[in-house]
Amino acid sequence: MKRYILKSLYLVGLLFTVTSCYNRDIEGIEPQLQAVSNLQYTLVGDSVKLTWSLPQGHDSLSATVKCNDQTISLNRNNPTSYTFGVVEVNKDYGFTVKLKDTQGNQSLGQTVRFNRAGAKPVTDFKAVQNENNVLLSWTLPDETLSGLTLKIGSQTVALAPTTTSYQISNAALGKYIFSLVTKDNQNQVSHTVYLDLKVGPTAVAYLGVSADSLSIADDDEMAGAKWLFKTYPTAQYISFDDIKNNKVDLSQFRIIWWNFDVETGHALPAISTDANVVDKIKQYYKNGGNMLFNTYALQYLWTLGRITNQYKTEFGDGGGWNDGGTWWVNVNINGTHDWSTHPLFKGFESQTQTWDGNRRVFPMLGPGWKENHNAVIVNIPEYYKLPNNSEDAYTKFNTDNNAKWLATWDGIRDFWMGGIFEFMPKDDFQGSSIFIGLGPIEWNQNTGNIYQSNIELLYKNSIEYLKTK
Repeated sequence: MKRYILKSLYLVGLLFTVTSCYNRDIEGIEPQLQAVSNLQYTLVGDSVKLTWSLPQGHDSLSATVKCNDQTISLNRNNPTSYTFGVVEVNKDYGFTVKLKDTQGNQSLGQTVRFNRAGAKPVTDFKAVQNENNVLLSWTLPDETLSGLTLKIGSQTVALAPTTTSYQISNAALGKYIFSLVTKDNQNQVSHTVYLDLKVGPTAVAYLGVSADSLSIADDDEMAGAKWLFKTYPTAQYISFDDIKNNKVDLSQFRIIWWNFDVETGHALPAISTDANVVDKIKQYYKNGGNMLFNTYALQYLWTLGRITNQYKTEFGDGGGWNDGGTWWVNVNINGTHDWSTHPLFKGFESQTQTWDGNRRVFPMLGPGWKENHNAVIVNIPEYYKLPNNSEDAYTKFNTDNNAKWLATWDGIRDFWMGGIFEFMPKDDFQGSSIFIGLGPIEWNQNTGNIYQSNIELLYKNSIEYLKTK
């Protein structure tokens, strides 16, 4: 298996600074389609609504809206508006609107820019469930505040300006949306910082084919299990046979982790595809249970019916080889979608290394023996009949699967492949899942991994993140 290196809610005192609209992509070629006119914006809560007028004489136009490094395709007929949020304070925004007709003709882009002034928001806003209590905590900004406003659903709580935590006792089971707004001494408010939490079971299950955790044969699967039970003493081992024979109630678990990483090939074990087993795990997932899949468990997303599009997958298996280099993970997809602030990558300080000016990477596997048990989705643009650098491929994949395409191998410079994804609730599947399949992420490097702490941090972050869902 080759290593992929070269493959290519309220608001007060808002202040906006605006520059005029202008054509930003003048290429010396006369456009075949007239641009939008009268491009304007209006603040609606924490969001901004863009509106524009269309040229006359066209029956069906589509549009793209580019906001800084993000491009959104509006494929409905003749769109004349788009709403974006949350608009952060003290940050420069530029929105460029382009049109396209059914013959493929495109217009020049029209752009509006602004910067919303306001108080600095809180950071590191998090929630921890302990039994039936929930502790909210956050870090205050480095400026003097006059107050904070916390919202718990429809309940509003006014807090002193130095408050850094708030506890909810005897919280009822269910989903919560928390939000925090700060106010400075000039009565300017921050943008709203949101946090979702599902209050429910907190136990984690480690799923495998062996009868118990002591019988796990593969060293990577055993290493993951030992780490989990040490880090989460209440975690439990469950087998596929336990599920088939009705020996375990899956509803007691917040997360089920299947660490499927062996040297004997990537085919799904027969017991995992047993109809009774699949039905029970699928029902757990549909009922809001969360899944953590890694390596060859990628295939199970199709088995369960969570992914239905027939994307191409590639797997690397076998015993491995000795390699003197460091293997990295890239979290800036195509150099334009930077996921380094996603909760999965919290604490990866080494990710500040960049090259080519557009990739954000961090090391996962140091010099030594490498198995390269790679499990990735590839040729994603080709599936959509698009070139590898097409922004539409990224948008379509995430939209079709209600997913966040979070990471690739470090050498990938386009949308050709993905190896870490978040799959959010979709259709009947009310649970969330994380898939981690990149070859640099190996639980037990046989010669020792100087970046083992990064492996453990990634999975700790994944579990803590899924515990909020």
